[in-house]
Amino acid sequence: MKNFKNRIPPKTLSLLKKIGLLAEHRGETAYAVGGFVRDLFLKKHGVDIDITIEGDGVTFAEKLAHSTGSEVEAFTQFGTSIVVVPGFGKVDVATARTEAYEHPGALPRVQKSGIVQDLYRRDFTLNAMALSLSSDCFLQLLDPFNGLQDLKKGRIRALHSKSFEDDPTRIFRAVRFEQRFQTRIEAETQKWLLKSVKGEFIGRVSGERLRNELRLIFKEPYPERAVKRLKELGVLKHIHPSLDVLPRTSLFLSHIPLSIEFFHKLRIKLEEETMVWFQALLSGPNEEKTHALSKRLMLSRAEQKIVFQSAHAYPSLLKKLSQKNNPMSRIYSYLCPLRPEVQCFLLAASPITLRKRLEAYLKKIQTSKPWVRGKDLQAMGIEPGFQYSFILLEALNGQLDGKFKNRQVSLKWVKEKFAK
Repeated sequence: MKNFKNRIPPKTLSLLKKIGLLAEHRGETAYAVGGFVRDLFLKKHGVDIDITIEGDGVTFAEKLAHSTGSEVEAFTQFGTSIVVVPGFGKVDVATARTEAYEHPGALPRVQKSGIVQDLYRRDFTLNAMALSLSSDCFLQLLDPFNGLQDLKKGRIRALHSKSFEDDPTRIFRAVRFEQRFQTRIEAETQKWLLKSVKGEFIGRVSGERLRNELRLIFKEPYPERAVKRLKELGVLKHIHPSLDVLPRTSLFLSHIPLSIEFFHKLRIKLEEETMVWFQALLSGPNEEKTHALSKRLMLSRAEQKIVFQSAHAYPSLLKKLSQKNNPMSRIYSYLCPLRPEVQCFLLAASPITLRKRLEAYLKKIQTSKPWVRGKDLQAMGIEPGFQYSFILLEALNGQLDGKFKNRQVSLKWVKEKFAK
């Protein structure tokens, strides 16, 4: 298909041809599937490729890795592999399969199948399209469930009524795609989704899988819209009764992207960036409920530390920070012990006047280097010990509050007050 060839970068097109020929040589058939195909129609250029093999996907992946000098990681239980091709990126290779779920929320049992049965097991019709990589029908579209029509009409449609019961995490994906592509969940699909929500199937999903689905939502362009949609559909309460978007939370959700962007501009590292969003969801409950939520979502120790710092800081610390005539040194004493992720959340949750003051503080603290350091104290002959921390903090406070005009003045003050 000529129009597809024009949309596919030459390097990707060459790799697809190679994959198709390798499959033919092995007596198998290869297809490009899923998000890769969907994004071609949306004229979006993803990096990764999803490949489905009618045959033995694991062995095929090993052969592909060998022919391209790549590394491969296999997951034989599900017939899937990941091949990292040098100079290109990741290629997901899977055996065409059907899936059966012992109960809602369980991981599936898989069995080999043909490509149409493989497409039927997928979440939504827009992800159930494939392109043949065979040389005689290269890039020919296989669309047995009218995914292209749904994509053009802007609707998210599940393939069957048990879709959300089989895998309740598809609820989160439906909302994620709805917000990403600015589409809508088709009416009957939404009925199936709501039935699954009311059926308590979300409660059977592991905390790890739920946490990962929320993380994916928080990495979308408009997470605040997706979070509000999850509340609207009643999903949050079924993750945990204490999980909610309170009216005050709803107000500052839209400020979180701006706060994250502000931290990026100042080059303040957010090691757990998605935790800024998690704090917004977990900001309402008391400490006991926060602990229960953290346990339900199986947060790591580092993530729990962020959540509990936030629970202690919000909203009580905002009241202290909002006091008039707070010197920079006092703001520093409040914020310095907190993780950057917590500081970023507090910035988003602040009223506009406080937000401007906090932005000014963060700019100053990030661009100002302390004028007095430990080596300066040593040069003055001050004995090392616990007093070093006190002297350095006092010198920094004076610098932040404008007590000292420059380094020379601050050094003179230290020498007169502490040096023998």
